[in-house]
Amino acid sequence: MKFQEFQKKSRFGREEILSFVAGTLIDDAPAGLPALPSSLLVPFHEVTSITWDAASGTGRIEAVRRNKLDDWFYPCHFQGDPVMPGCWGVDAAWQCLRFFAAWRGLSGCGKTMGMENVSFFGQIRPYDKKIVYVVDVLSQESSDGETLLTGKATVTVDGTLVYTIGSVSVATAFWTDDSPEKPAAASVPDDAPIRNLRYDEFSAKSKFSHTEIIALSQGTLIDAPGLEIGLLPSSLMLEVGAIDRIAFDEATGEGSISASRGNGTLEWFYPMTPGFKPTVLSIDAVWQLMGLFLTWRQNLGTGRALGFERVEVFGEILPEDRDIRYEITIVRYSRAPNGDAFVRADAKVHAGGRLILACANLNVGCHKNIRYAGYPLPSEMAYGGKLKIREEAA
Repeated sequence: MKFQEFQKKSRFGREEILSFVAGTLIDDAPAGLPALPSSLLVPFHEVTSITWDAASGTGRIEAVRRNKLDDWFYPCHFQGDPVMPGCWGVDAAWQCLRFFAAWRGLSGCGKTMGMENVSFFGQIRPYDKKIVYVVDVLSQESSDGETLLTGKATVTVDGTLVYTIGSVSVATAFWTDDSPEKPAAASVPDDAPIRNLRYDEFSAKSKFSHTEIIALSQGTLIDAPGLEIGLLPSSLMLEVGAIDRIAFDEATGEGSISASRGNGTLEWFYPMTPGFKPTVLSIDAVWQLMGLFLTWRQNLGTGRALGFERVEVFGEILPEDRDIRYEITIVRYSRAPNGDAFVRADAKVHAGGRLILACANLNVGCHKNIRYAGYPLPSEMAYGGKLKIREEAA
């Protein structure tokens, strides 16, 4: 179709979305028009409504993803407890704004700028059917040749609200990094042979090699029969390479994590974006490390990202970057009377010595008896929505 026809449409079906992803939907697309990722990273399958009110300068986009029992992320997030990564809900809000910017003809307006007041209070499981992303576009601002598009968003699954996003924005340029702080280079991962660890041995360690991280993601590092130990994602969703330091001060209730991950031109996501790492994977890396912190503090149960106050994006991780660093400051750690545990942290992610993003007040919880261990068999735990507590056998 012609670009004018594209702009007049108020909804787009599955085939049209896939054609847009492939870059073949619009015959005369303006140069630099924002695009959607492809293949495994396609965020939604339909746009059921897209509107713009010129008088108020506001708009709205509603998009739908058809969830599948065997979606690629369920077997690796997590093994023995499949759940859609919360980061994909965050990314879908950014991608909705990208598509809206393309529909508005805002060339170049596809850079993830930031997000604020993100709250997760539910989850998406393999037996859920329909995920709906709604972004209310609150403003379109232009100054000195740059454009900023800002909205707020919600995510529902089969009619149940599971995520809210207070502010989400895309623009034609990233925020400027004014910080002189640069992290030390990542150490070379130690891939020496390892052994099973008792839980107390695991919790006594102050660093973890690449091999130990992989073993933890596979559930083979900690020897604790009968205990529900927290999980790391595996395979494509594992964003932790090695941990150089993990520490906690009982007196102050504060701690820190310094970690790294390898990067290179053959990473699975580069052909799909293309050419840069999805921002949300760096956010998920921080959540993964915070979940590992709760397991390291000997909290039994399963980790869940709960959201964050603010993320600011200063750039992109590129294929030529080799040195990705995660620096996390634990600002609060607590345990509830029922045994659930919670951690709050600030974080910065660097790549090639550049600040990529800064996060304030990220939250992760560790909850008992929420795991869905019977995948792919149906059960009460196979459905998402509000968090379910599994009844323990008498």
